[in-house]
Amino acid sequence: MMPGRTWNRVLLLALFVMFSLNTWLVRILVTVSDSDGSGDSDSKSLVKQRDTLLDTVHVLQAKCKGDFFNVDQQQVNSPTNEKAENTDVCLQQVHVDSKDGIILGHQRNTKGFLTIGIPTVKREKKLYIQETLNSLIEHSTSQDRKDVVIVVFAADFNNDYNNHIKDLVESNFKEYVNEGFIQVITAPESFYPPLENLKQNFGDELERVIWRSKQVVDYAYLFSYSIDVAQYYIQLEDDVIATPNYVQSIREYIDLNQNEQWVCLEFSELGFIGKLFRSSMLQRLSQFVMFFFEEQPIDYLFKYFNLLHAQQKSFLRAPSIFQHIGTVSSLRDKEQVAQDRFFETKRRAHGDSNNPPARVFSNMTPFSMYLPNLAYSNQPGYFWGKAPISAGDYLLIAFNQPVRLKRVLVDTGSDAHPQDILQAGVLEVSRKILPSSPTKGTPVCTDYEKLGKFTEKGQIDVDDLEKTLGYDVVCLRITMIRSQVQWLVVQEIAVWTAW
Repeated sequence: MMPGRTWNRVLLLALFVMFSLNTWLVRILVTVSDSDGSGDSDSKSLVKQRDTLLDTVHVLQAKCKGDFFNVDQQQVNSPTNEKAENTDVCLQQVHVDSKDGIILGHQRNTKGFLTIGIPTVKREKKLYIQETLNSLIEHSTSQDRKDVVIVVFAADFNNDYNNHIKDLVESNFKEYVNEGFIQVITAPESFYPPLENLKQNFGDELERVIWRSKQVVDYAYLFSYSIDVAQYYIQLEDDVIATPNYVQSIREYIDLNQNEQWVCLEFSELGFIGKLFRSSMLQRLSQFVMFFFEEQPIDYLFKYFNLLHAQQKSFLRAPSIFQHIGTVSSLRDKEQVAQDRFFETKRRAHGDSNNPPARVFSNMTPFSMYLPNLAYSNQPGYFWGKAPISAGDYLLIAFNQPVRLKRVLVDTGSDAHPQDILQAGVLEVSRKILPSSPTKGTPVCTDYEKLGKFTEKGQIDVDDLEKTLGYDVVCLRITMIRSQVQWLVVQEIAVWTAW
């Protein structure tokens, strides 16, 4: 018989699932019933998600009753029972001995800020892991690397490939291995449940079902290994690149959402790339995905995990900080060409501008993390303000020191969003900040002088300012002179100074 405490946990879990399911169903039924026919594809998608969650609950009910309740506990816990011990998460937790798993590198004595988990398996004729690691190193600082650990999980059933990954990392990244920044781990094959006679859900061929089922178990192992490595855990794949300052971007987005009830923060829109969890949730997440390893792909499972823990919306950071670069999948004969729409690589087009140090402010509401400073800095991205935008709204640049301007250029709209231009606005400068201005908030500048109006294409370029102005300025302001219902992209603010 099942112990009373375990039985109580199962009942609570079942009740929680049913409560969440009811909430989900109500929302879906309302959405579908309100459809006017124009969103048929969206409605079908919602219905599919509803049916998938129903199937998930049926699996929960089936696995936590009947023969599973009568499993001999001594047999389940037996170390010689390599297969059965992993099949019934109603009876036990997923456990990984981290000391046995590591084959290269060492564990640090103190818990860091972030674990980056990267599973890798063999692909035909292509290997991306070195490019991924190079990107993560190049775009992090030495201080970042003291508080971050990359765990490369060589997860192939072919030990020759796993040894190749170990040798590759050791020969190319020895410095970072010695620092504790990079580890390589493997899992015993006994950790995996039988990958035979699996359910062929979604009409998938058996080869694909085996591939994605093993992939789910790979994640479960990686989660369990990483529980005590750092405060947070983020999932990557072995074929991604990162944007500059990605660690700082992660810190900032966590801080931004510190008052929100979140289970998962997302730093890429694609699949399971860039999904961040608190490490305190990893044991539960590992157990959950192991429970449904043959039922659902990981892309579905993590969303249901979020829902079951009362996260009702997605926390997706945009711009994304990770991009998928692989085209050759680890599944034979499968091409994977997905690209993240919100990953930005474009920097300022006018690299000869010197953009003196300044703070950037706006009273317009930014979309996600497309913040005002991105229009002025050399970081990838731009400012993207959400509609409605009203007359009098502004974007203000307050220089750290008075500057003598030579030229100012502002470009709005983008190739991807050509309609998101400034439809009517002026560019102004001020030589004076009121002493009563807040030290941390938006400064109050006075006595503005207009430099010019934006064109119909949402651009302005004024030159020879060292001759026409004749004084140093402390504030540069873009002001809307007419309301617009279109969003606003400020792609670039380029400033040249006279000296």
